[in-house]
Amino acid sequence: MHCPLTSHKSQHMARSLRPMHLVVLVILSTMPLPSSWGAMSDNHDLLMLGRFHRWMSTHNRTYPGAHEELRRFDVYRRNMEYIDAANAGGELGYELGENEFTDLTHEEFTARYTGGKFVMNDDDFVDETIITTLAGDVHEGRETMEDEDSLGLPERWDWNEQGFVTPAKNQQKCGACWAFATVGAVESQLKRKTGELLDLSEQELLDCDTTQKPGGCKGGNPYRAFLWIKSKGGIMKEAEYSYEAQQGQCRTNKDATRRGLVYRAQLLRSGERFLQEAVYTMGPTVAGIDTHDRSLQHFKSGIYKGPCGTALDHAVLVVGYGVRDGEKYWVVKNSWGQTFGENGFFLMSRGANGNAGLCGIGKAGVYALV
Repeated sequence: MHCPLTSHKSQHMARSLRPMHLVVLVILSTMPLPSSWGAMSDNHDLLMLGRFHRWMSTHNRTYPGAHEELRRFDVYRRNMEYIDAANAGGELGYELGENEFTDLTHEEFTARYTGGKFVMNDDDFVDETIITTLAGDVHEGRETMEDEDSLGLPERWDWNEQGFVTPAKNQQKCGACWAFATVGAVESQLKRKTGELLDLSEQELLDCDTTQKPGGCKGGNPYRAFLWIKSKGGIMKEAEYSYEAQQGQCRTNKDATRRGLVYRAQLLRSGERFLQEAVYTMGPTVAGIDTHDRSLQHFKSGIYKGPCGTALDHAVLVVGYGVRDGEKYWVVKNSWGQTFGENGFFLMSRGANGNAGLCGIGKAGVYALV
């Protein structure tokens, strides 16, 4: 590929680029185009490169050398072509867009930002006697879940809008979704109990919860985490035990005041109706979802409709539900930072894919009370 570096437009672009970007332009002009790019005009290449550099500036992204920057440009280009084509065609029914993950392949993204071996009910740990329906637990004598009208549930409910949910956080390059979903639930329960909304420590769970398998950044079980918090009499605040995005040695702090003493953790029976009643009756509820399709990595706005399977690999916090233009949805708090979705939250289609729900969101839920 020969970039028209001497054109007026190219000269203007070159003056605005950092030295590393000029090196990348030179490499682009002398290296063969990767076969996956196909035949493209030089103008298209420069426009895409300009978008990439603006994205780098927005996300304060740098790379160790020109060749790595070129490689990331190739990944960015492929992702943006997918995003632009999907948005133009409208086949997904929601909008995709740039975020801080646009220079990652989907394989890299899932390896870094999901829970890896996320599990909810390990057979060797969970006593079957605690697996019950919320309906039977809260409304004595009822064995099966009824529809939302007969239960008296409102059509729409959102704990975040009511000020009971902390802003979305970023697990970074660590499979700690299980810890973020757990801590988010405890934060909301603490607000309900005391009126105080505090940021609590995910890092303490990563470092100190030895009941997890495998634990740390390799994945974990939210139910186990709730029981660990119960056993310790609460959890430290974020300010006392800050997040480091890697598992370290457990640190003790005798002067710290533990908050959010969990006195009960409860697994839900599979099914979206049980999840809906739990969210409304008990508060924000942890659920597992499948993130194996690349569309969720690039989600921006609307109601997410997949495609996705039901092989759970990521824990999220379901903070509400509702209906928009006749389409039912869940309100989900994620742990991929605030450039993802709508300030780190997203809506997911409700009532899809039978009992399991879209992306398996109804398969495995757990709530806790403090």
